[in-house]
Amino acid sequence: MKYFFTLILASLMLLVGCISTYRPVPKGNIEISDDFAILRTENELLAVRVDFWSGEPQYLTEYFDIMFIRIQNRTRESYRIEPTDFALIDENLVQYDLVPHEIVLEIALAHPSLVPEWFATTSETQRENLNRVGSIRRNIMTRAFSFGEIHQGVFKEGMLFFPKLDSKNQEFTFLYKNHEIDFRKSR
Repeated sequence: MKYFFTLILASLMLLVGCISTYRPVPKGNIEISDDFAILRTENELLAVRVDFWSGEPQYLTEYFDIMFIRIQNRTRESYRIEPTDFALIDENLVQYDLVPHEIVLEIALAHPSLVPEWFATTSETQRENLNRVGSIRRNIMTRAFSFGEIHQGVFKEGMLFFPKLDSKNQEFTFLYKNHEIDFRKSR
């Protein structure tokens, strides 16, 4: 029995080791720390990395590539951060604009696992599904980046959702305003 569990654990570790992900590429004034690309300017600090979604809904990464960002306003005035400030450019120079979290939520809630045949389910299963829907709503709404004003000296952070890049894609460029940060697939 002990051998069996050791074999399963070794298999899982091998599988995890084979999963490729995108990592930031050092270039120009981009620093790399703990898989974050860090851009410092006179007015702001941006930290960005490819992120893995955990929690409900577990299937979100089937549809989206997710970036976690943290921005600090280093000025003495508030300014706005808009969805149009961000984009991804794949290796074929195709631009992907971010998907608003309202659309992400809509897609997540339309997943077949949440649309059971209601007439064939028990009231307990229906209650579990309603709790799951609430959990999905809460997770996406609280973890998504909130656009709008960022006040002086403070941080804003959250997740950005982009359409899923083709699995053959080896690199992309993350655009923030007039800044470019390159990411390359690695194992």
